[in-house]
Amino acid sequence: MNTDSAWRCIEPSIAAARESLPEPLDALAAAAVPAIVIRGALSADSCEQIVRQLIDEGLLYDPQLPVADRFLASAIPEGYFREGVQPTTGVPPIDGTPDRRRIDVGTSLGYRGSDQEDFFAHSESTHRLFERLYAVGPNPIALIYDHLQALSPARRVVTAYEPDGRRYGPAIFRAHYGAYTYKPHFDSVRLREKRSNYAVYQFEHQFAGVLVLQNSRQGDRVPHTILHRCLWEPDIDRHLQNDTFADYARDHATEQVEVRLE
Repeated sequence: MNTDSAWRCIEPSIAAARESLPEPLDALAAAAVPAIVIRGALSADSCEQIVRQLIDEGLLYDPQLPVADRFLASAIPEGYFREGVQPTTGVPPIDGTPDRRRIDVGTSLGYRGSDQEDFFAHSESTHRLFERLYAVGPNPIALIYDHLQALSPARRVVTAYEPDGRRYGPAIFRAHYGAYTYKPHFDSVRLREKRSNYAVYQFEHQFAGVLVLQNSRQGDRVPHTILHRCLWEPDIDRHLQNDTFADYARDHATEQVEVRLE
């Protein structure tokens, strides 16, 4: 893969992004830049406080302590998502590497969206939870929304909602345990999950706004994010599903960048 190119992230601040590009989010949608990286958006002390609060509230667990059964039951398998508009019941069993767990605090459309009634009910409970958690002190969700607004002041940044007023979840906290990994993948309500019964299906572009509170570590190794300059097309799905995307990227000289988190 080609790693030496002009396709580089815009960083380290909103000011740098606005100075480099008149419309940073439009450039991101066109894949003119791989990502907009804001360094030091929160202090280390605030990040630690937020993570500790989630653990103290029983929403996440401390990996140095015994794991409660309820976390084992709610862990999400690596690479799992549901597709389509048909409702499903229950949660699939965890059949992957048992120590590799992902815990979500919030409402995932990719994970819960097959049951629309359950999804929106869960979303409302997420709103109530976050309103209580962040009534005082550092508010990481407001921080993300404020940064998005600063990147695109002509637009209105809001939590997604349906025409009848039902609200999507405002954010998700994800904790990854036991060297949980992500294979090459893309997230798209329209192209991957094909959820045509949701209003957000109409949007052509979908971004991930990620606030890293604490990076993982396994010994001396820490993970970093790799982004590929590869817009979706039908043939891409086949390679992602067959774990042959690395071959596709090599054969097509696909550009990539690594976002180093530390």
